[in-house]
Order: sequence, then structure tokens, then C-alpha cells
Amino acid sequence: MGHADGSRGKLAALDAEASAALVEAASDIALVLNADGVISSVSMGTDDWPARDIQHWNGQPWAQVVTSESRPKVEELLREAGSGRRTSRWRHINHIDASGRDIPILFSLIRVGDSGQMVAVGRDLRVVASLQARLMEAQQRMETDYLRLRRIESQHRQLLDVIRDPILIVHPDEHTIAEANRAASLYFGLDRESLAARTIDSFLGPKATAAFRVTVEQVIGSGRPAELTLKFGHDRKPAHLFISSLRQEEDTMVLLRLEPESRLAFTGEDASLLEAIRQFSDGMVLTDAKGLIQSANPAFVEMIQMAHAGQIVGEPLNRWLGRSNTDLAVLINSLAQGGTIRLFATRLVGSSGIPVPVEISGVAVATESDPYLAFIVRDTGRRLGTQDEPTAVTRSSSDLAGLVGRMPLKDIVGETVDLIERLCIEASLKITRNNRASAADMLGLSRQSLYVKLRRYGIEGPDPDEPSA
Repeated sequence: MGHADGSRGKLAALDAEASAALVEAASDIALVLNADGVISSVSMGTDDWPARDIQHWNGQPWAQVVTSESRPKVEELLREAGSGRRTSRWRHINHIDASGRDIPILFSLIRVGDSGQMVAVGRDLRVVASLQARLMEAQQRMETDYLRLRRIESQHRQLLDVIRDPILIVHPDEHTIAEANRAASLYFGLDRESLAARTIDSFLGPKATAAFRVTVEQVIGSGRPAELTLKFGHDRKPAHLFISSLRQEEDTMVLLRLEPESRLAFTGEDASLLEAIRQFSDGMVLTDAKGLIQSANPAFVEMIQMAHAGQIVGEPLNRWLGRSNTDLAVLINSLAQGGTIRLFATRLVGSSGIPVPVEISGVAVATESDPYLAFIVRDTGRRLGTQDEPTAVTRSSSDLAGLVGRMPLKDIVGETVDLIERLCIEASLKITRNNRASAADMLGLSRQSLYVKLRRYGIEGPDPDEPSA
């Protein structure tokens, strides 16, 4: 380091008392060391140092009052002073106070005179260390908040993609699309990046655009959601639009949920009929030609123990039927052949897994676009049973009981098995309207095995699956 205008010589002219005062004023702490590195005195430049924290340093080697990781630094400073260098580099040394805590100090070692005496001039780093600790803590909090926001964003996107209805988040001023879910991408025939570059107005005609703008202004102004039916999308087919406001930080966005008109629950001109169906005590469900649910009334939703109809839209009806692989096929085939079906007996299995006996009546409705199937589901669990089937079973049981003492138990058991097997076959043929392929599937038999049993029990009747000769 250079010294201008002979400052070294002027400082050297200072007496010992003035030099000591200068060191004390320029440093936070000063250690006077002998040639062996033992502390002979400690001088404090501020009053922030409690005497109990430093009084035990006197008479001890400097390397013994610092932390273990700082000892190599102290030894290096002493070697530099012993090698003839007047002033050493600044090094970060951690001392130990009376309570065992670290005291960070930035030291430089100065050799004084020719006797080997040294002065360690130190600057207190406790404030800097505290600021560094606070900065590190703030950085860790920021990283934690960032990870939390990323997790929330991921959950938000997953939730949007689970919803089967097209969902759009739109800026209220320019009507540009900020975000869209997977269903919206499929509905508009565009990927998400292409949708984000479009405005809602580009999918609407002039009249529809004006109606949409007015409705959005009303929703933003009042905070209440609104509904609107528009010709929407790339195919310009009518769709029902649910509009609500969405608060995001400092901005207010518009949340749009589209429901294509072909999937509306029970729309029509007769509002009273719509309300009656909605309040109907029996379940009513609307499916497409493949049995995928398009809509359902609250009674059916309650029967299968779901929260709301939106959870089952798009799901196959056979998910909740007791004989899922057979019942829906029988219903669809019967409606395709006759257009209606009445009192089809089966079981409905809700979220609890407990089967409930039901009767299903249905009708196939032809429309201009795709046909759909309407079913009424009635719970028969609390109905008083008829006397037809129980009478037959009771009579047969009495007959079997009369065989005790006249036939071996093995033969009686064989008769019982035959009786149950015949009753099951007759019941399956009745349920499937004598459709033997469906009856075999329902019983878990091959068609050939079913034919063998039909001939064995003498059950006659034509097979509607086989063409007549």
C-alpha cells in the first residue's frame, strides 16, 4: 500500500500514547501480543463489548480463544508477522465469548518495533453477520414461497384439466384469453398457446360480441355471476356460458365455463316440466348412445352418493351398475331394438359400495344430431315384495324338506343345486328378454354351456340371437 506525502514518517513521529489512542479510535478491538502470540492486553474501541466476554483472554495464546476453524488463520497471521512483514492481510476470525457464542471479528496483525511485539487490530463483524443471517433467512423464505407457488400453480392446472367442461380465464378489458384447460383446447380445436393469443370476440359474431361485453361489464360491476347462451366455438354451435369474476392479486379476471347445448341437462321451452324433473324423487339420467352420462337430476346424484352432477358427467353409466359388464349392454340393445325398456331389475352401487336394488325404465330419443338415452331409476329396496317368486321358492323348499328320510342327503343337495341353477337361468332370461348371449354373460357361462343347461332343464323358447330358418 502506498503512502502519499510521507505520511508514514509523520505517523512514525507520534509518541506511544498518541499511537495507542489512534489504534483504539480506529478499531473496535485491539489485542497486544508478545512474540509468542500470547495476549498481554485487550483494548476496546466501543462499549458494546461486555467485560466478561473478553477478560478471560488476557494471558492466553491468541489461538486458544478462537474457534477451531479460525486457529489456522491465527497461526498464518503470526507466521506472516514473524517473516518480517510489518502488516498482514485482513482475516475473518471467530472468537468465543464467556457463554460459548461466536464473535466474528476482521483482524489485521501489525508488528511493532524490533522486540517482536504485535498489535492485532480488529473490526466487529457482528452487525454484518446479523445482516447476512437475515439475508439468508429471507432468501430461504423466498425459495420456500416460490416452491409453494409452483405447487399451487401445478395443482391449479391439474384441477382445471380434471374439469370436463371448457374453462377459460379472460382479461376483462381486452377480452384476451389468459388461460384455458384441456377441455377448452379440444372444444375450440386449438392448442393452449394458440388460444392464449386469441380474444373471445374472435369466436363470436357481432351481436353475440355485444351481448357478451354487456354481460361481462355487469358481472364485473356487481360481482354476481351471470349466464348467457351464445353461438360459440369454431363450429358456431350454441353453448351455455357461465360468467363469474375471479380475483387474482391486484387484478380482476373473468372466469368462463362453457356447456355445449347438446349436453345441457333438461333444457326446453316448458320451464315447469324442467323444474318437475329436477325435483323428481326418482333418479333420472341422460346418456349418449354409448352410455356416457350427459346429465342427471339431483335424485340420481344422491342415489350414487356423489356431491354434484358435474362429477359424473362424461362417466359411463355402468360404473354404478351392479352387473357393469352386462346391464348397460342389455339396456342399450333393448333400446336399440324396441326404443323403450320397462322395469329392468338390477342393482345400483354408490360410493359406499353398498348395492341398492333398483328398477330402470328407459327410452331412446332421436335428435337432429346424436341420439341420446333417458333412464328413470327407481329404488325398490323398501318396496314390499310380490308373492310370485317367494311362493315358488317356498313351495320348492317344502318339497325338498319332504324328501328327508326318503333320499340320502347327497341326493337332496343335488336337487337343491339343480333348483337354484334353474331359477337363476330363468331369471337371467327374463331380465335379458330371452337374449341368451346376454344371459350367458350375466351368469358367467359360455353360450354352449347355457344351451346344455337349457336342454337339461327343458327350458324351451326361440333364441333371438339366432336367425330363423
